[in-house]
Amino acid sequence: MMAENLKVSDVMNRDVIYAEVPGSRDEVFQTIKNKKISGIPVVKKGTKNIIGIITREDMLKHSDEDQLALIMTTKVITTPSSSSIIDCLKLFKSSGYRRIPVVDDGELKGIITVGDIVHKIIANSNLNFQVKDFMRRKIFTCWGRTPAYITSRMMHYANEYVALVIDDEEKIVGIISNTDLISLGEMRLEEKKSVLKSGSESQEWDWETSTVLYITKNKISLPNTPIHQVMSTPCITINDSASIMECAVKMQKYNIDQLPVVNAKDEVIGMIFDIDLIKSL
Repeated sequence: MMAENLKVSDVMNRDVIYAEVPGSRDEVFQTIKNKKISGIPVVKKGTKNIIGIITREDMLKHSDEDQLALIMTTKVITTPSSSSIIDCLKLFKSSGYRRIPVVDDGELKGIITVGDIVHKIIANSNLNFQVKDFMRRKIFTCWGRTPAYITSRMMHYANEYVALVIDDEEKIVGIISNTDLISLGEMRLEEKKSVLKSGSESQEWDWETSTVLYITKNKISLPNTPIHQVMSTPCITINDSASIMECAVKMQKYNIDQLPVVNAKDEVIGMIFDIDLIKSL
């Protein structure tokens, strides 16, 4: 496929999963968890009018919030189905977003993702740029015995959604992503106690009365399971001299968004993500 000749309608997914506001946070969590998707658009209940988007990162970041309106990202970039893929690529590159809802006449008609571009266009191209020209030198790692909930917090602080896992001998033994972490998540009832005291302000000493409030809410909770038990292993890699097309084919084959990059000595020297590949177009 030549990107220059394509429109968004040629590549987008028409059977799009979406959430409604007001709606259930728990249902959205289960959808993202069970279908292993990175995010879904949010529409106003009873309509197809898009008002936001909610991602797995949003769910983990706001794990104790149960209102979708307070979890979702309200800044949404959309594209019409008639737009060219070239214009859509400009949106992906300028925004850094991984998914763009397709909207016609104010209604949600589908969604187009970075994965769609990589699998349907780049994997079927003859692009011979090398991986080393687009890879990232920064590598985020975690020790294999780190608990899942700690790993999630570390990734949040580092603004990363994937980490290479190293063992006690400093060897890379696997990879873990937010998709893996959220699959471990469970809804747990959390109770907090608050004590409110009241007394007379007119006297220095007085009897005080206390009111005890118990506040309960469902929270997305991750276990203390060490990540070496849930990571993806063995770690699938790509050589730095491989072509961008070969990289896209491997991502499509294994249904993954990223690959560690190795040199001729099989040493990990970087990472390449699917969103990096679209820079070649």
